[in-house]
Amino acid sequence: MKSLGRPSRDSSRSHLLNLLATEFPDAHLAHDLFDELLLHKTYSHSFCERLLAIAKQRTGVTWGIRRLAILMIEHQILKLDPDNLSEFNFLFTQLNLKQSPELTAPIARSALKEGYTATDLRGFIIEFRRKLERLNHAHDKIKGRKTSDSAIRDFINLSRRNCKLSLARYLFTPEEVVEEILRQLQVTEGVKDLDLSQPPPAIDEMTRAINSLPDFEGKILRRLCHTSNIYWVSESTESKINSLVEYPLTTVVLTIKPPGSDIEFEIKRAGRRGHNPLNVVYARAGNAVPPSHRLDGGNMQWLLQYEAIAASKLGAIYRLAHGTEAPMAYYVSRSTIYSIPAREADVQTIPYFTEPECFGKGFREMRLAMKKSVDAFKAEGNDLLPDLYGDLGLTAQFLSHVAPAQAILCGTTSFRLDKLAIYLSSMGPETYFREGLSVSYSKLDERQFADELLEEVLGVYQAPKVRYQTYERYLAAAFRVAENRARADQIYLSLLRQIAKFWGTLLAVRGYTRGESFVARNVGLKSFWDNGQWKVKIIFMDHDAVMMIGPNDEKFYARGGIPNMALDECYIWGKSSPKQFARSEVGCLQSIYRIGDVTEGLESARRALKEAYKKTQRELLTNPRLRSRFHEGFLERLLDWDTLVRGYFQMNGNKSTNRRWKKDMKAMLAAKGYGNGAYDAFIETIEQNKVFLDRNRDLFELDSN
Repeated sequence: MKSLGRPSRDSSRSHLLNLLATEFPDAHLAHDLFDELLLHKTYSHSFCERLLAIAKQRTGVTWGIRRLAILMIEHQILKLDPDNLSEFNFLFTQLNLKQSPELTAPIARSALKEGYTATDLRGFIIEFRRKLERLNHAHDKIKGRKTSDSAIRDFINLSRRNCKLSLARYLFTPEEVVEEILRQLQVTEGVKDLDLSQPPPAIDEMTRAINSLPDFEGKILRRLCHTSNIYWVSESTESKINSLVEYPLTTVVLTIKPPGSDIEFEIKRAGRRGHNPLNVVYARAGNAVPPSHRLDGGNMQWLLQYEAIAASKLGAIYRLAHGTEAPMAYYVSRSTIYSIPAREADVQTIPYFTEPECFGKGFREMRLAMKKSVDAFKAEGNDLLPDLYGDLGLTAQFLSHVAPAQAILCGTTSFRLDKLAIYLSSMGPETYFREGLSVSYSKLDERQFADELLEEVLGVYQAPKVRYQTYERYLAAAFRVAENRARADQIYLSLLRQIAKFWGTLLAVRGYTRGESFVARNVGLKSFWDNGQWKVKIIFMDHDAVMMIGPNDEKFYARGGIPNMALDECYIWGKSSPKQFARSEVGCLQSIYRIGDVTEGLESARRALKEAYKKTQRELLTNPRLRSRFHEGFLERLLDWDTLVRGYFQMNGNKSTNRRWKKDMKAMLAAKGYGNGAYDAFIETIEQNKVFLDRNRDLFELDSN
């Protein structure tokens, strides 16, 4: 491994310059910065002042150099004695973390929304350093003139991950971040989707989602949502993980990870690369696609509207039941697509799908798929328009069904469980680099990829001190590090409890998703800064199949609900087979965190599931704000299902006791206004879903609280 401190100072400088010439267009400025960085073994006030000036310089210096300067500032700060209050005071003033340069003045309260807990200088310094120390696995490799080439490349690679640079949020303005985001996208016109049927609570939740963000992220998101613009992937949009704007592999969404932020935004959906961002698909590999996928690369407006309402309702229920935010993404904006980027210019949707010169290659195949899709929509009972003839008529009918639209969400994650499980396996580099990015890769690329993934899933990560040989050996060595192993075990248990709490809450209000909100591709992990610590949380996304009791629903129809609840369970726990378990949420987490014995985790999750279920039921019975979201008739009957299931599994060979129970249950149902056949229907549902209900029978036990 090459080092910068070999034969002479001149040869070292020449070698460093040659290395940086492959990384930066302005290599001489990068060289000057590295040359000084490697010179200082201790903190340097003058060097930090220079770095701050470069990081704040909006013209004349490239974005890449500014990011490099920011990471160097963080490196310097970690060399600063925590007791040097005057120097930290200077730095915090420069970063606008203090509104007054007086030593006794507190840190700005806006820092509390960023995840800090202290605003006094000494307390904040401790947390501030702890946040920066997350990147010690890169900082510790900088060893003056003896720094290796790979350590320099690690440092440069890390500087390009905007979201990992904690200080970037104080040195880049929201305005220039939005400019940089838009530079990497195509933008066309849209029309704000004002859904007049959307209930006020759903609108309140969307507003609340933005207002709860830290100031920096809130300003960026408001600027993106302020207009009705539609954002599309461009040829310059990257698919590398943790890019500022990322087009995650195998998806048609865009994720935005602001500088110095642990919060992610998602633009859903943003089209496909190439000449045809939107297309029409009726079948793939001989199989008809779901109706929502017939508009390829885009969203159907009505489905976005439905999902926004469902997500806002579920999030509010969770918060009212538990007093904390739900681990899920929130819709904050929707727009109808007015024009689409075509080959030479933006084109309105009707000519784009109607005229071959606008659509270009593949026009005939698209129109055939459109005809089949329209016929299928009609066969499914969606006759929105009378038959319209001609090419324009077919387009009008198709667009009336799909109404192309786009949404912006906050609180998402691109680190979906299914991808992480593959990326953290021996197939990871090949899947990501060659199959995904279509690039060749080196062992250095492999190790950097592993470090970045492990940092995300562990929150704080200690790199193994081993010579890199293979990807699998490196991962194994990383999980053998005592600190990493302990964190992996702790986080795995925490994530299982988070999953159980979310599902238990949904079960308690008789809700289900047919697996859509729980399939591993729609659930992800996110490391985040909270209460002065790095943590990892689960995030549930894609709630377009959420079904919950509405404010006008008086009864719970178990016959339709229970099988779908069982389907959710399959995607969470993977109960039916080893193959299904491997693809389930828990199976993916077991693979990601390399957990051997799952017994403790499952037992902990079961306790969390029952606790969430019972807690939500108690709140439904006593919390006026939560109760106001449901029909009084439903609330009066809330515990009837639990009573029936509990009694069914308590039945024994005593026929007299069983007859008496049956008589009591029928009387209870009749007194509450159920129909004559309600008892038989409930019992039939219990027997048809006996395995699922027996597995979860502890949920239906009497609440001991």
